[in-house]
Parts: sequence; C-alpha cells; structure tokens
Amino acid sequence: MVTLLNETQLEQLKEISRQLRQIRQEKSIKIEEIAAQILIRPALLLALEEERFEELPELVFVQGFIRRYGDALGLDGNALTHTLITKVFRQDSNHDSKKSDKKTVIHIPIFGIYIILLVAASIGLFYTVNPQFIGESLAQKQKSPTRFSSSPDVPTSLTLR
Repeated sequence: MVTLLNETQLEQLKEISRQLRQIRQEKSIKIEEIAAQILIRPALLLALEEERFEELPELVFVQGFIRRYGDALGLDGNALTHTLITKVFRQDSNHDSKKSDKKTVIHIPIFGIYIILLVAASIGLFYTVNPQFIGESLAQKQKSPTRFSSSPDVPTSLTLR
C-alpha cells in the first residue's frame, strides 16, 4: 500500500488521478475496458481514480499503473510518471540518504571464510577418499616410537601390479 507520502507527493498523485479519471470519462470508456486492456484489476484503477491510495500497492507499482493507464487513454504515460517521479523520488532520495548516513557498515572478510572452508573441505575429502591412510599412520605410531622403522613387517617400497 502506498504509504509515507508527504503533502506534495500526495497532491501530485491526486492531480494525476483526477486527470486520468476526467479523460476516461470524457472518452466514455468504462473502467473495466481499460482494466482489460492494460491488465490491471478494475478495483485498483478505481482506487487510483477515487484517491483511495491506501488500497494501492507500493509506489513503484502505482507508477507503472499510471504509465499504462495514460498510454491506454492516448496520453503520454511516461510524461505522467515523469512528473510523479521527479517530485516524489527526489524527495524520497533525500530522505533515504539521511537514513543511510546513520547506518554503520559491517565488513566481513568473506574471502578468509572461503579459504578456511576450502581447506576444511579438502582435508575432509582427503580423509574420506583415503581411509587406509588414517589406519596406517595410527598403526605406525603405535608399533614404533621412532619415526623411521626398519622392522620387516613395514614395506619399504610399494609395487604396482
């Protein structure tokens, strides 16, 4: 629903709504005909014409409604929305920039997190693919306290078959 409009914005939207309704009535076109042509529900177009803005969706959608409605009536829909945009969005952007100045930006070093996840995944994959490596290294540590063993049960070289 259209909310947070200041007085200037509201007056501009009312003026556009009145203009659209007046031209539609002058051309004796039913609201249902326009709605079918531009694929917008008649209830929304009536709410726009009757200035019941609380029943309308967000302003960006209303802007699209106005453009399509104006084009269907033979007006320049882009010009209609341009007048609304310049008055509405200039004031909104000034308001939003004041809000954004108060927000603090939190910088998370996502690259570091990716590196840690990549290393952890690589280690997990290595141990998943080579489960005998864990068993052999544990068996070696339990059999001899020294690092290099000369016992006959440990193969000194691997042969490929």
